[in-house]
Order: sequence, then C-alpha cells, then structure tokens
Amino acid sequence: MWIPKTIHNAIVRYTFKNTSEAALRVMAETKSGSKKALSDKYNKEAITMGVKTLEDWKMGLLLASDPDSPSWYQLQQVYDNMKLDLHLMATIDNRVEPVQATPFKFTDKDGNEVEEVKELFENMWFIDWIGIALRSKFEGVKVIEMFDLDDNLELKEVTEIDMGNVIPQKGIVTEDAGGESGWNYKEGILANNYMQIGGDNYLGMFAQLTPIVLAKKLGLGSWLDYIDKFGVPAVFAITDREDQTRLDELFEALSNFKSNNFMVGRGNENFQTMESGKTDAYNTFDKLIDRANSELSKRILGGTGITDEKSFVGAATVQEKGLQAKIKLDKFFIRVLINKELIPRLVKLSPVYKPLENLKFEWDDAESLSIKEYIEAIKDLSQFYEFDLEEVSQLLGMTITAVKNQLNTDPQDGEKKKA
Repeated sequence: MWIPKTIHNAIVRYTFKNTSEAALRVMAETKSGSKKALSDKYNKEAITMGVKTLEDWKMGLLLASDPDSPSWYQLQQVYDNMKLDLHLMATIDNRVEPVQATPFKFTDKDGNEVEEVKELFENMWFIDWIGIALRSKFEGVKVIEMFDLDDNLELKEVTEIDMGNVIPQKGIVTEDAGGESGWNYKEGILANNYMQIGGDNYLGMFAQLTPIVLAKKLGLGSWLDYIDKFGVPAVFAITDREDQTRLDELFEALSNFKSNNFMVGRGNENFQTMESGKTDAYNTFDKLIDRANSELSKRILGGTGITDEKSFVGAATVQEKGLQAKIKLDKFFIRVLINKELIPRLVKLSPVYKPLENLKFEWDDAESLSIKEYIEAIKDLSQFYEFDLEEVSQLLGMTITAVKNQLNTDPQDGEKKKA
C-alpha cells in the first residue's frame, strides 16, 4: 500500500518520539545484525558416539585442566557418551525437575509480591535456563547464550554453547572444537549476552562418575556377547564319513539349523548340543549393573531408596529427606544466580525487563492443599472462626451463594421430629 511521504515522516517522528532510547538501541542491534550470536559463528560438529574408555577419560581430564593450553573437547565427548546411560540421566532428572516445577514469585524491598512481572519468566527459555544451570553441577562449567529477542523485545530462547568450543580459563568461544583462539564472551560488547555457570576449572560430578558408567557399559556389552554366543546352544555333528560331499552337506545343515530347527542324519551320524557351562550369567552381569546403578544413585541422590523398588519404607523416608535437602540447596543455588547474574543481564538486554531492576526472585514454597484438605480444614475451623465466602469460593473452585441455617426454627417440624 502506498503511503504519502508526509504521512510516513509523521509516523516515523511519532514512533521515535514515543519510544525509549534503550528500546530503539536494542531494536537497532537486533534487526541490523550488527551483533551476531556466537552460536551462529562457530563451526558445529556432527554427533559421534564412539566407544569411550578409561584412557579417554584420563586424557580428557588432563587436557581440560591443563594450565597452559586447556581444551574441553575430548572431555565433552566422554560426557556426551555418558548421557546414553538411562539410570544416570533419570537420577539427574530427580534433582533438576523438582526445581523446574517449583512455583516462584518476585518481591519488592518490603517483601510484597509483585504479580505483574511474573509472566516475564513464565516461558520455556526459563525452564531451559534452569536445566542448563543445574546440570553444570554434574557436567562442569556451562556457558549460556541469551541473544535472540522476539517482536515484543522479550527473550526468545537460551542456548547452551558446546563446551568443546569453550575455553573458560581464557573466556573465549573458539571457531573450531578444540581450537585455541576465538571470541571473548566475558568482556566487551557480548558480555551481557553470555553467562558462565561454574568456575573456570570446575569439571563437574561426571569427572567422578565416569569410571562407574564405563564399567556398567562394559558389563552390558559383555552380557550381549555372552547371549550371542551361548543364548542358543552350539550344535555339533558327529559322523564317520570322510568324503567332502557329505561334510559339505552337514556343514550346510548345521548352518541352517537355527532357522529350520531340524536336521536329517545318515547311518551312525548323531547331533549334540553344547552346554553353556555352569556360569551364572544373570548374577555375573546383572549384579555388576545393579552395583553401578546403586553407586550412581548414592552419589547423585544420597541413597538408593528413591530408585530401588525393593527399598524399606523407613530407609526410603530417610533418604527422601536427604534428597529434599539437596533440592533445597539446588534451589538456593538457582535463586542466587537469578538475582546476582540473570536479572542484571536481562535489564541490560531489553527495556522490557526494566521493572525487575529493584525486585528479588524468590521460590514460592507456601504449602498448597488439595480441595479435600481445604474442605476438612474449613470444617474443623468453622466452629471457631468465620471465613470470607468469596475467598473460599476461589480456593474450592465452586460458587458459594449462601450459608444454610442449621438451626430448626419451624415449630411444626419440631413437633414432627419430637413425635
């Protein structure tokens, strides 16, 4: 649609006059491409899942902690391989997901809750941010990118920078995985778009757990080899004939035995199956896997009662309390990061987050009751106190129009009941 130049210029002047300088600056940088996210600059690598050994783990630790020329590339490959262990990742989820699911609030300096800013954090990027931040406890130092904004100038997503491309000791993101030079994310124009979680040399809990996970993988692989060799007993053919034609016929019959399930012999020929031996494969391999899982649970959750279906109620209750203590520390860790690191960056990232400047993030740990528990509480307390009917209606999700009179004032009804 064609717009006259005079009207176009008037719209432009009005827009610039009524838009804050910070918003214009953010829009200009976002739309012009003058700043480019580092996740779009460095070279990505295809995911490879080769076999990892203790030697790979030792070399990864050595290179990542090298004071002169550190590299996290090999250690990240070992860590990525460990994530294939389902028990390991499930136990980590037991630490991460309760924090992600906890209600939160923002309060002012007087402790009053400020409801209107809460929706700024009710987005998927915040769930992802908590997950990345908490996994730093297990996987070591993390670098989170906060760059792209949507049309409302709100943060669109957060990105975890591949640690193979990060040298935290130097504060740079390298162009190639395992490289030595790149872009500085701790200083300069990009400093507000990147947040490092964990110290420069923090290797995470995976540094301790790798030998256990590798031993478990070895046990599973050996069990599969055992099944492949001894799952179906070996079959032998015994014959007194020595001509090559008959030997070839028996060889073909043995080769097809598993699919045909029968063979035909001649004369004194007989067929025998080989016993797999007296080895108890179940206890040999499964016990190793159980022990590895229990060691992982003890280190991450503080015990096996949460994941062991045969655990005693008393022990499971004690261990549940220990897990809740760990989750409480995890929530404290996240709250400090949000107030000290995340909010200041968001305020500088976009004017939309300006209202957060003088507020504090808090977890909303107020105990919530079920509807049944609310009804029981109201019944117990109603003989001593009066309740606000409107508030009770909101809590129960049902409209209360009036209170019934439980006293019988009809004399006729009284006579009937007396009779």
